[in-house]
Amino acid sequence: MLRLGIDVGDSKTVCVVMDEHSALIGMRTQASTPDILAGIDSVLEQILKLTRIDPLEIGAVMIGTSHCYNALVKGENLAKVAVIRLGQIQSVIPPLFDAPETFRRAVGLHFLQTKGGHELDGSSSVQKLYRHEIEAFLQRDENREIEALVITGTFSPMNDSHEKKVAEWIRDQLGPEFPITVSHELGSVGFIERENAAILNAALSKVMTHSLHGLGALLKGWKIDSPIYFTQNDGTLMSYEHALRYPIRTLRSEITNGFRGASFLTGIEDGVVVDVHRDTTYIGTLEGGFPKEGHRGEHIAGIRVNVDMPKIVRLPFGACTPFEISHLDEIFQAVQRFQPRYEPLPILFVGEGGAAFAAHFKYPWSEVLLPRHYLYVNAIGACIAPISGNSDRMYWLDHMSQSEAVERTKQETIKAAILAGAKQDTVVIQSVKTIPFVYLPSKALRIKVKAIGTL
Repeated sequence: MLRLGIDVGDSKTVCVVMDEHSALIGMRTQASTPDILAGIDSVLEQILKLTRIDPLEIGAVMIGTSHCYNALVKGENLAKVAVIRLGQIQSVIPPLFDAPETFRRAVGLHFLQTKGGHELDGSSSVQKLYRHEIEAFLQRDENREIEALVITGTFSPMNDSHEKKVAEWIRDQLGPEFPITVSHELGSVGFIERENAAILNAALSKVMTHSLHGLGALLKGWKIDSPIYFTQNDGTLMSYEHALRYPIRTLRSEITNGFRGASFLTGIEDGVVVDVHRDTTYIGTLEGGFPKEGHRGEHIAGIRVNVDMPKIVRLPFGACTPFEISHLDEIFQAVQRFQPRYEPLPILFVGEGGAAFAAHFKYPWSEVLLPRHYLYVNAIGACIAPISGNSDRMYWLDHMSQSEAVERTKQETIKAAILAGAKQDTVVIQSVKTIPFVYLPSKALRIKVKAIGTL
């Protein structure tokens, strides 16, 4: 089975073909176009001519893109969003209260607060939900422009039933295809950060749907009839359908792809990566072949969210910036932030400007490497990405032990990976994190598990 990896970046669209042994068969790169599909169409034509492969031999297409991130930063083509909060207490803090005003205007935020939600132990805060309030809110004239909805309930990661019930009512009224984001699927504790993440996801639903409309037909036009996957922020794959539903999970996939590709090309699983794009340089750490995750509560487009993202330093210069010695100093200082005190990690330069900076960069304590095919790391990273299953659950340990809760979450995560397309015998648990809430009663426990497997 052949695999086709495509990375649609700010300036370049890169495509590679790999065989079942992960050997590179062909590589192509070209300037990105405003129309994503036009760029993909053009690079496909080039790669098929170059390799002369039979398109029917392609068993999977993996795509990474920075398109959604760029749309957020620019505030372009975002959906008009309404937020429905389910809680017992009337909040005085409106949604996106600390977001940039330009973003608030772009999404034209509409807001309803109604009774609902749960307590920390998962018990219901109210006896009933008020369906008529929600239906009346959606029928208001000023809300007819709404293009996507967010539902946020208190402690919904502990009990998601109210969020799901309200989503069901809305689909009854607006149709099954209307974009709805329920916050428990994107974040855990931290109500505001979880709601912010849900709002960003809802705002991006329009961007993702419009930019990718017709992708399946385009591939079939080239006789490529295989599943389509998109890379996520953590370096793993999700289905095309999931990408349309959770566009926020693609925001940093281009950077993650570059880090994963650097690891693959060098065989180094623990190192510091310097990925030099056209106008920006990204620096971060590899742990076990994957980018090290940052702390939750980070900002995207000026908005605080609790979505898993790679921990990176962004420097405002790149391949097309006039070279200055000060740039090397800034890279050196950023690299130092990621180096352990003893036994420094190797440094991998990749990306459009990787060769130019690697040639001048001096680091006396460890290797500085420029891998072969460094220009194609993003598409390679997409092509080798595994399928994953992720669980982020909160438990109230009244009727089970911590070990029982962990085992339950592991099994749930393995099933999620298999359902996503992983071969059952290849699925392994990659990480388990148990996070007690030290400022709350000891019965509350958060468990994060990730499983990965091959297609």
